[in-house]
Amino acid sequence: MEGKRSGKIKGIHGRLGDLGTIPAEFDVAISTACGALNHVVVDNTQVAQRCCDLLRSSGAGVATFLMLDKQQHLAPKCQTPPDGAFPAQRLVDLVCSSPRA
Repeated sequence: MEGKRSGKIKGIHGRLGDLGTIPAEFDVAISTACGALNHVVVDNTQVAQRCCDLLRSSGAGVATFLMLDKQQHLAPKCQTPPDGAFPAQRLVDLVCSSPRA
């Protein structure tokens, strides 16, 4: 995240868990079941590669990246209302996304 704060790397959105909110009554269940909340959301593969290079050169550890350009095929499924066949709400329907900076 230093690359984002310092402005060294453009296209970093942040930690997935910080980009939206969920109702308090689902917090423990979702936080427990969704390990991807710690993934870093970036625009594309090139941004992820620059982040990996920065992590490697600074010895800061490792991270997992979600590249938005690789997720576009999922958008129609997220925008389609559930058919009611499954009795629980979908996670995507519970998240309130934060406005983009």
